[in-house]
Amino acid sequence: MIWRPWQVLVVLYAALSITVVNAYKHISSDHVVNTTLGQIRGVPQNFEGKKVTAFLGVPYGQPPTGELRFSNPKMVQRWEGQSRILRIFFLFDVITGIKNATTPAQPCFHFPDSKFKGFRGSEMWNPKGNMTEDCLNMNIWVPHDADGSVIVWIFGGGFFTGSPSLDVYNGTALAAKKRTIVVNINYRLGPFGFLYLGDDSRAQGNMGLQDQQVALRWVHKHISSFGGDPRKVTLFGEASGAASATAHLAAPGSYEFFDKIIGNGGTIMNSWASRTNTSMLELSMKLAERLNCTKKRKDPNTVHRCLVKHPAHVVLKEAAVVSYQIGLVLTFAFIPITSDKNFFQGNVFDRLRDKDIKKNVSIVLGTVKDEATFFLPYYFGHNGFSFNNSFLADGEENRALINISQYNYAMNATAPSLESSLEPLLEAYKNVSTRKEEGERLRDGVGRFMGDYFYTCSVIDFANIVSDIINGSLYMYYFTKRSVANPWPEWMGEKLENEKIFSKNIMSFWKDFIKTGVPVDFWPKYDRKERKALVLGEESVNNSYPNMTNVHGPYCELIEEAKASTNNGLTLKKYIEGEIKNNETNVF
Repeated sequence: MIWRPWQVLVVLYAALSITVVNAYKHISSDHVVNTTLGQIRGVPQNFEGKKVTAFLGVPYGQPPTGELRFSNPKMVQRWEGQSRILRIFFLFDVITGIKNATTPAQPCFHFPDSKFKGFRGSEMWNPKGNMTEDCLNMNIWVPHDADGSVIVWIFGGGFFTGSPSLDVYNGTALAAKKRTIVVNINYRLGPFGFLYLGDDSRAQGNMGLQDQQVALRWVHKHISSFGGDPRKVTLFGEASGAASATAHLAAPGSYEFFDKIIGNGGTIMNSWASRTNTSMLELSMKLAERLNCTKKRKDPNTVHRCLVKHPAHVVLKEAAVVSYQIGLVLTFAFIPITSDKNFFQGNVFDRLRDKDIKKNVSIVLGTVKDEATFFLPYYFGHNGFSFNNSFLADGEENRALINISQYNYAMNATAPSLESSLEPLLEAYKNVSTRKEEGERLRDGVGRFMGDYFYTCSVIDFANIVSDIINGSLYMYYFTKRSVANPWPEWMGEKLENEKIFSKNIMSFWKDFIKTGVPVDFWPKYDRKERKALVLGEESVNNSYPNMTNVHGPYCELIEEAKASTNNGLTLKKYIEGEIKNNETNVF
């Protein structure tokens, strides 16, 4: 899922830590930092009177261009910088070699959203600037009074779109208000980050995840030059960014680079977050066929040599066709594979099953009310969920009041693999809403089912499994607030009446979590039996007592039963929990 800004802004700007370190003793008066890679110059910024230096577009990896397209990333070497003339005491000039980091990281090649042109609610997620393959870079915001804590933000977007430089991800306010260094990392997307031609080929899959790992290694090695403490790094991600953050739990090469995770709306167990190697190889070869790279020979080396010769925009265009032809809701073509030699160093789900993951870590996971409603106009606009941005968002034209036929169609199309076992779910989700009109209840039922099926239930499954493995604690929250800045209709999310008050409340949770591993005393550790999650909603602002929920447990049980009955008892949850023997069929 691509989290919306009214959720991201409130939750993202809520992370603090301890151990005061004056970052500006590392930064000269002209905003230059000395690193082992060379000197680097940032740009001064100010938020509410607090000083921040932003280092934008900082390279962490060598450009994966030309023959290195689809290759595993390599750490950047010492840079020469941009030469400039420096006048000393107005007497003479000298040449310096300082790397200017004053332009935001350019987006990697991605699939832009063109569904609702001119509508801020969708176009705000389209990265600005020209796409480039030379995109292994990051944006860093360093506050004047940094306390040593570091947040590494991993953007979401289904592994096919996104950028660390979106306006909503600007780290200036977070750095200034919370005294934490904010690092937004870039990584390759779509086929450039996840093409797979075989374990021994030159496109071994999961390059995008390896990009993230190299970025984390860069932070670990160099963040002290900016006043950060490499021992106090929290991974913070939303949607596929959260799936990425949790993937690092099962990546041995990442273990030393972080000690906490905050994940919003996704895990590596979500269905849209990975696919088998066999499936990815088939899709990769379909792309190769569309680019005429399989006419003479189909061996990996020949295909690779052909693919790297095509312009990036041509590869992207044909990859979009391959993805579109899948024809399934929230199912994307080029995403992480479950097994590899470099990142997971095995099968990610085998690691979870064998409890072979990073254990010295504390985690906060969140699910969101109306999690999937954003996608309803995209997939079912022809079936009652139309949205016309020329009308008022909450006008009668955009209420999406559907009938029972449209409800049944959308439910079946959301989970076609469950068709033979869908009846109990059809009945259950008809009445999850308390709205008066049937059209509203049916509409909300589809949104709730899509959210549970693709997001919430997998997050709960992951929490159940990981909470029994890690030495640290795991906490869950359920986000119910809606921002007044939300440009979409009201039925697509609860309104947030006072972001500032709400933000102050949860900021204290994040402060204590990053400091101690415990967000707040009254927030209980997650327990798979009670499944308690703290509600981050109106009650969190207006009441002095915590409001808890069990994050839709009963509905997830119905979904799990439906999956089991249509797959001969085989589900990912059962496999990881050891109820099914070895993965002989390579289903996962």
